[in-house]
Amino acid sequence: MATRDVIALAGGSYYEVELGRFDGLRSKDSDVNGKLPEPGFNLNQLNTLFKHHGLTRTEMIALSGAHTVGFSHCNKFTNRVYNFKTTSRVDPTLDLKYAAQLKSMCPRNVDPRVAVDMDPVTPHAFDNVYFKNLQKGKGLFTSDQVLFTDSRSKAAVNAFASSNKIFHANFVAAMTKLGRVGVKNSHNGNIRTDCSVI
Repeated sequence: MATRDVIALAGGSYYEVELGRFDGLRSKDSDVNGKLPEPGFNLNQLNTLFKHHGLTRTEMIALSGAHTVGFSHCNKFTNRVYNFKTTSRVDPTLDLKYAAQLKSMCPRNVDPRVAVDMDPVTPHAFDNVYFKNLQKGKGLFTSDQVLFTDSRSKAAVNAFASSNKIFHANFVAAMTKLGRVGVKNSHNGNIRTDCSVI
């Protein structure tokens, strides 16, 4: 099932994916290193990463809204509730009740397979609640919450939180633009009839 279908089934906008892409000539997880945002990124790191692919800050924020569905393993964010560099050891940008909830779901030395919904309110709906969560200090990752705490990105978060329609329109436009990054052709790709075989 395509990503666009999952988004539509979860209540998001359906959109057409541009066709004509070739498959890569190799598939190595090491090729992804440094090309995806990390949970601890600050706004400058996020801006740099997405700008490298020709995406604006607003487009990056819209794409971050995909965190309205899905989950994360505890080890990707527990530094915010146990080992933060303040006397309370909890990230001060986190809502205290949410921090306590995360601690209860991810106790110290938790099984690494345990995962938590990225959106604690509507985890199975593709909606703008992710942005409303940020306004309340309920962004799971540092890279989520910084979108609201940094004044340079706060206005976009507020705009997306105010309207599901505005968020969906911006997400579809940004996702379409992201789909144009690194498109392969017959010179650097091939068409696989079996996805597991190059």
